[in-house]
Amino acid sequence: MDYPLTVLMATYNDGRFLPMAMESILSQTYRHFRFLIVDDASTDETPQIIRSYNDPRIEHLRLEQNVGQTVALNIGLRHTSTPWIARMDADDVSAPQRLEDQMRTLREEESLRCVGTAIWEFREDPRVVEIIKTRPQHYAEIKRAALRGSGIIHGSMVINRQALLDIGAYDERYRYASDRDMVIRFLSRYRATNIPEPLLGVRRHRGQDSFSLKAAEEYIDIFTRSLHANGHSSKEVAILRRSLAFSYLFRSGCFKERGQYELWWKDQVRAFILSPNASLRNTLGALSDAILPRRFRILLRKDTVDTAV
Repeated sequence: MDYPLTVLMATYNDGRFLPMAMESILSQTYRHFRFLIVDDASTDETPQIIRSYNDPRIEHLRLEQNVGQTVALNIGLRHTSTPWIARMDADDVSAPQRLEDQMRTLREEESLRCVGTAIWEFREDPRVVEIIKTRPQHYAEIKRAALRGSGIIHGSMVINRQALLDIGAYDERYRYASDRDMVIRFLSRYRATNIPEPLLGVRRHRGQDSFSLKAAEEYIDIFTRSLHANGHSSKEVAILRRSLAFSYLFRSGCFKERGQYELWWKDQVRAFILSPNASLRNTLGALSDAILPRRFRILLRKDTVDTAV
C-alpha cells in the first residue's frame, strides 16, 4: 500500500518510555501511515519492545553503530519515500487526533510544506499537564520566532519530505541544535503554520540533554551563519543579533562556572556589542535572582516567551 505519510522516530535506549510513545501513534484516528523506527544501536530492551508489536505499518531499522539522533534522522529520511514525514520522539506522546488534524490542514492549504502544533508538557502521566506551550500560526510570525530559537516545535512537525531534502535535511555538524538550524533554513524557503491546539505531549525528565556549553556553541555557530546570510530584513537582523547575544551570555555563564573568567569576559563584551538591551536584561535578571524572593521572580517571568522546546 502506498502511504502518504511516514512517522519517523529515532530512538536510543528509550525502552522505559517507548511503549507509551508507540501506542500513541498506533492508536491515531488517521491510520494511513508507515511507522519507521530508527533504532540507533540501543543496548537496552528497545529492539525487543519494537518487535513485540504486530502491526504491519511498523518498520524497524536497526543501526549497527550509535550515530546520534541527527544522523539517525537523516538515515530514516532517506530510507523512506512518502511525501510527508511526521516527527515523533520516543519519550513523547501524540494526542489521538494529531495526525488527522495535521493532514487535514495540509489538504486545506496546499501551499503549506510544514504543520506544527502546540504542545503540553508532563512528567510521568501525560494526563497531568504541567504547562501548555503555543507557537505562532502565521508564516511571517513563525519565521521571525524561528530566529529567536523556536518557531515550530520540532517533535510536533508534519513536514514535506522533498522540501526537507532540498534544503539539505539535518546538518550533521550539530548534535543539540540541528532541529533549530533546520527550521531556520526551511522557513527561509517554504511556508508553514502551527495548529493552536496542543496535540503533542512532551515529557520532561532528568535523562534529557540540558542546554550545555556544547549546545550554546552550536547556537552561536547557527545564529552567526544566519546573521551573515543574505535576504534578512532589518527586523530579522535585529532578532538574530539579540539571539546571538543571548547565546554568548549563556556560554559566558558556563565559562564563569568553570572559573574561566577571561573567556567569560570576552563573551560578555561580544554580547554587549551585539545587543546592549539583551546584556542589560541579563544583568537585571541576575540581580533579581540575587535580591528578590522566589515568588516575585516567578511573577516577573510569568509572561516570558519560552524558546526551550
